[in-house]
Amino acid sequence: MASIYKRPGTAKWQAQYYVKDPATGDLVKVRKSTRQTNRKKALALAIELERNAQGVIQAGTDRAQRAKSVFAEALASIDMETFTAPAARKYLAKLLNIATGEELASFTIQSWSEEWLRRKERGSVKSTMSRYKSHIEAFLKWIGDGRRSKPLESVTAQDARLWCESLQDQGLAGKTVVSYLKDMGSVYRAAIREGLITFNPFTALETIDTSDSMERQPFSLSEVARLLKHAPTEEWRGLILVAAFTGLRLSDAVGLDWQTVDMESGTIKLTPSKTRKKKRVVFIPIQNDLLAYLRKSSKGKAKSTGPVFPKLAKIAVGAREGLSQTFNQILADAEVSRGKPSREVTEGQSIGRGRIIYERGFHSLRHTFTTWLRTAGVSEEDRMALTGHSTRESHQIYSHTDEDTLRAAIAKLPTIDSSKTP
Repeated sequence: MASIYKRPGTAKWQAQYYVKDPATGDLVKVRKSTRQTNRKKALALAIELERNAQGVIQAGTDRAQRAKSVFAEALASIDMETFTAPAARKYLAKLLNIATGEELASFTIQSWSEEWLRRKERGSVKSTMSRYKSHIEAFLKWIGDGRRSKPLESVTAQDARLWCESLQDQGLAGKTVVSYLKDMGSVYRAAIREGLITFNPFTALETIDTSDSMERQPFSLSEVARLLKHAPTEEWRGLILVAAFTGLRLSDAVGLDWQTVDMESGTIKLTPSKTRKKKRVVFIPIQNDLLAYLRKSSKGKAKSTGPVFPKLAKIAVGAREGLSQTFNQILADAEVSRGKPSREVTEGQSIGRGRIIYERGFHSLRHTFTTWLRTAGVSEEDRMALTGHSTRESHQIYSHTDEDTLRAAIAKLPTIDSSKTP
């Protein structure tokens, strides 16, 4: 017969009753909180909990009896209003083990994030993995050490919204915030595909305003000439030439290998890191200024492999004293404007929080390359072939650009005479 009692110092009644363990046949004492302070209501609930527990454990196979025992626990949890998503998963795990002997995969927010990153390493380039890790660690840091060990499904749409707002409050540009949310959304989409959860909290967010994001601006021909004149080393001069006349991103330009450079045919053929997964190869005829630099740099070298810029290749791109920061110093030395900042800067101090983005940086050389091609009348199709842009997929599937056309496009680019640089 069910009974109730109170623990010292508590106002709520506890239920106590006995049920038979289907596995052993022994009576097992069960104690559960009724969450009631009224004695009459607490006793009625205790009797109901006992009846539910004993009523479902009847005739049947051993597995069926054990399963009914689990259902009894679940019913009791519902009566006591303690049936939550984690509790439901616990009962489901017990039922799966009874039915098949298998263990239901269970992940915390952190353990699944780490598992997702581990799987992504197989098919992602270094720069992409760095972004994934940075964005995921930012979320884990935001939820705190106490919550990162909670079940994966414990993250709610409100959590996603509050994190989004915290990123915006840090002064991050709209496109940057979208990138953070997109990566965490991918973590949860993968969990849904595996049946670990049923809801992605990051899909419930409203569209993020990206109008505050900075659009990169190109350099003029004279400005590129000044950058070359103030390059601190020959390797830096070559790196600027490569970016200006191939449109390669900084990581690809500094990682350029001699085996991708064909001096006889005057071409560069490589797969940019951003499109490596899609195996999209970029074929770029070498412009005359760049070709002259490469010939001079390769003179006397027996090796046909190895980095074109061996010293710069050892330097990180985004570190405090990395390549991007060095290029910003070159801009200053050459008195070439960095353009408008992403937010107001007064007397060296910025208003708001977060990193400031300027209109012009190393990536502007890629915009410069594209602008020069467009100004020279090179068609959009040929510009896309030279830069390896992945947009307009259907256009690329049905369009093909031959080598002669690309050579003609590069031949239209201007030549820099640094001797006449002001």
